[in-house]
Amino acid sequence: MKIRKWIGLFVSSVLVLSLAACGGGAAQPAAADAGEGSGWTREGYFQDENENMLSIIYMEDIDEPGWYVGAMLGEDFMEDSWGGTLSEEGGALHGTLDPSGSQDALTVTVSEEGEDGLVLEVEGGETYHFTVMEMEEATIFVSIHTEGMGNIAYAEGEEAPEIDPEYPYQSAQINLAEPATYTLVAWPDAGNVFVKWTKDGEDFSTDAQITLSLDETADFAAVFEEDEGWQNPVMNFIGEYQCDRAHAKVECFGQDEAWITIDWGGSVSELAHWDIVGRLDTETLTIEYSGAGKSIITYDENGEIASQEQEYEDGTGTIVFDGGSSFTWHEDQSESGEDMVFEWLPVTED
Repeated sequence: MKIRKWIGLFVSSVLVLSLAACGGGAAQPAAADAGEGSGWTREGYFQDENENMLSIIYMEDIDEPGWYVGAMLGEDFMEDSWGGTLSEEGGALHGTLDPSGSQDALTVTVSEEGEDGLVLEVEGGETYHFTVMEMEEATIFVSIHTEGMGNIAYAEGEEAPEIDPEYPYQSAQINLAEPATYTLVAWPDAGNVFVKWTKDGEDFSTDAQITLSLDETADFAAVFEEDEGWQNPVMNFIGEYQCDRAHAKVECFGQDEAWITIDWGGSVSELAHWDIVGRLDTETLTIEYSGAGKSIITYDENGEIASQEQEYEDGTGTIVFDGGSSFTWHEDQSESGEDMVFEWLPVTED
């Protein structure tokens, strides 16, 4: 069973149960307090032949008590998970499941099938057939976490685990019914270094990637420390730049990001202002940014700010440095569609 999918089911179901590769048992009959006159009879955890997962739990301690349905219909636990409280309609559960990621909400109907199975019908989409998920009782409980600024990944077997740079782990739980071989890997955040793995507080390994047999309950920690010699790579490009009537200032932000402000004077009384934050790719010297803000500032006859109106807060684009003396700015929202080349302004003494 894939640990990643277990975590996805945990997230989508909003449960306080341990589901990772273990625990529990077969699906249980509906809770006795599931509502007077309730006609629904099945709850628990279900799976189809493609390892899609479905959970149905009666929840009382939520804003809308009732049958909470969590669905994991794909590989990505952030993008392919949905959850929501469904209403009973004609012996079935019907309603909307909200996504945990950027996917659209799903309107679904869940019906009983056979002695203990379920059918999930997605309005305008696919139909899934689930059977009861049998789970062995866990006896080995292994926790993994970080100390310091860094990340971890893990996978069953001896192969290096897949690293997810967008959603890395800082902690995880692996619960097993019998011993198994796992590979763990650790990598630091910018400005930090990996030091060692510890097991139950004792030094275990200085290798960032380790393969081991998990045959007893244990706690593993990946230890990181600050890199005293670290310098934000944006330090090589800080300064002020000019392109016609546009002025830019490049500053460091955090351990490895740049903060770039650009002012473009449309007239003596109006100024367009951009705030851009992004991470520099040190190989390509490129910043691909998102979430940039643009505002229009107007001045009165005395040169004081009269108003500042936000035009957008979700700007995207790229900034590419040539190595030190200039950078090229491409703003996706630009009406002209032209790139702007900013030249570095040498520092002059007053």
